[in-house]
Amino acid sequence: MKQSFWAKIAFKNIFENKKYHLANLIVSVFTVMTLYLYIFMATNPGLNNASGAASLKLILYLGCLFLSVVTLVFKTYTNKIFIKRRNKELGLYAVWGLESKHINSIMTFEALYMYLTSVFLGILLGVLSQRFVYEGLFSLMRCDSKYQNGFMFSNIWITMFIFLGIDFLILMKNKKTIRKQQVITLLKAEDSNKVIKRLKATDFIKGICGLALIVGAYIYVNTVDDLINSISNIFIALVFLFIGSYLVISCFVVMIEFYLKKKDGIYYKNTFFTTIAKLISRTKNNALSLAVINILFTCIVIGASTTIALYLGTDRQASAAYKVDGEINTKNREDVGLVVDAVYEAATEARVDVETIGTMDEYAFQTVFDEENGTFLNDNVSNRSLPEIISFVSLEDFNKSENTNLKLENGEVYFVPDIDLDMKDFDTLNVYGRYFKVKGTLSPSSDFYVDNIKYGYKFAIIVKDYEDIEDIHEYLAGKGNTREIFHYVDYNVSGDIEDETRVETILTEKLKQIESVDYYDSNATQKRTRYEQNAIFLFIGTFISLIFVMYMIFIMYYKQIQEAVDDADNVRIMEKIGMTAGEIKRCIMAENGILFFIPIGMAFFHVIACFKIICDLLKLFMLTDMDFTRICILVFSGALLTAYMIMYYGAYKVYTSIVLQ
Repeated sequence: MKQSFWAKIAFKNIFENKKYHLANLIVSVFTVMTLYLYIFMATNPGLNNASGAASLKLILYLGCLFLSVVTLVFKTYTNKIFIKRRNKELGLYAVWGLESKHINSIMTFEALYMYLTSVFLGILLGVLSQRFVYEGLFSLMRCDSKYQNGFMFSNIWITMFIFLGIDFLILMKNKKTIRKQQVITLLKAEDSNKVIKRLKATDFIKGICGLALIVGAYIYVNTVDDLINSISNIFIALVFLFIGSYLVISCFVVMIEFYLKKKDGIYYKNTFFTTIAKLISRTKNNALSLAVINILFTCIVIGASTTIALYLGTDRQASAAYKVDGEINTKNREDVGLVVDAVYEAATEARVDVETIGTMDEYAFQTVFDEENGTFLNDNVSNRSLPEIISFVSLEDFNKSENTNLKLENGEVYFVPDIDLDMKDFDTLNVYGRYFKVKGTLSPSSDFYVDNIKYGYKFAIIVKDYEDIEDIHEYLAGKGNTREIFHYVDYNVSGDIEDETRVETILTEKLKQIESVDYYDSNATQKRTRYEQNAIFLFIGTFISLIFVMYMIFIMYYKQIQEAVDDADNVRIMEKIGMTAGEIKRCIMAENGILFFIPIGMAFFHVIACFKIICDLLKLFMLTDMDFTRICILVFSGALLTAYMIMYYGAYKVYTSIVLQ
């Protein structure tokens, strides 16, 4: 027969089963649109107006890669659910005399129709919304950039090619699955609610193992110290969390349901009799889907709430990065006066006042501290997860910083150990063979350290004057230490962020004339660059979270339709034994409610257990306000739970409309 005949059959199949295909099409269209917008923003020349454009583009490209992988994974999973429902239909084709190549033609045309429709609508919506997204993103970035079209056909081709590859892989997998199955297997009706009469001994073992995996993952994510070097292990822990969730739902939760079935006072009631009996089989047979929903919900809460917290907490991050409005570093101590003058001149030109200005000399380098012997050396191995840094500061600078009036005699020092370490008092300190008499051990305020983030363990030795720092520098240089003494100038000015930005712009130009200036950063710069970076994270996180929500809805929607069709005969029996429509609806609501909220309840436990690691991750971005993070997670979780309840009610209405039809 001609291929046009199979093309017509494929089109008719899609049209007559549109309630199954529509949800999948909507998710695919939105995913295509999202990928196109990511590529559009990454290649748009307007992004070059933002500071750190290269890193922002890299984040967007990584977002494209992540979205492509996520799409492949979830489309493969949802396709597995969908293809099971079509087994009988495809088996009938074989009985009617259609050869394998004919069935393959039908499946190919169906995939082609879905691909062309989703790509066309997705790219069309992406092109129509690209200006709105562009202006919205740059508004979030607080970056003054007029809309630049940046339309390129290459972006369309890339988007089409990625989704062509994904759909082609799924089509090949479907053909392979059908080819391996016999006609009698295909014809056998797929019952999504096979009766589970009893649990096997292995089910009890699996349930306990699932709990052990979840508890083990919880313990690990709450005890890991070195987050950066433990990323791979954290991903493994998340995999264990998913496997554990599946085992707990499929075995441990079913064990609880079997226990309730044995309780006559609970089981033999109208509302619970049919509910518990059916719930056991539905929980067991849908365990994988419930585990997927569980992980999706967890990822949405963690991913979206953290990106929201990052963006809304941008001012907090900038304040954590620098407690002052600006900090300048020069290699030449004689140029400190020039830097101070430049700050005053910039403030005058910006029509603001310099509220405070301070200077500090510091000689710092990485080392290893033997706290048993009070020795700083590099020939022993540190047992700490973070680097150890020693810095030499003059007593004059320390007194100014801490507003104290301490004194030292020649050869004496004060020792300032890291604020997170419990150190004993030392009489002497050995720094690479040079001994210092310790007059006392100090506990400085948190303002003594410029940053709030734990990048290393810091030890400070307060010496009498700057000449002592130079003497120590000369001594250690003779032992091969190449670090230089740095001289810092920090300042605070009056006014708001716009005033700070004007000062920064003017001061940047003035500092270019001072050759010894090695580094300059300001609170205004931190805010600007972090708003741009966090807006990109929010942009990526929002769209991916929406896609996750859509996949969650799709799984629930399709499962409800599938199980409602299978459950229609059971409802007929319930009506024949005298149950009213109201009683049947209450049973369905109780059954679906328990089934729907099992994975959500577990997801909230996952989020609570992962709160510490969420906070540790946000600290890497300078967001140290954990109360603020907790509020963001709670508010977003509440909003998502409300949306989920609306989804549940919609799924319940779909279910009842089919079974009571």
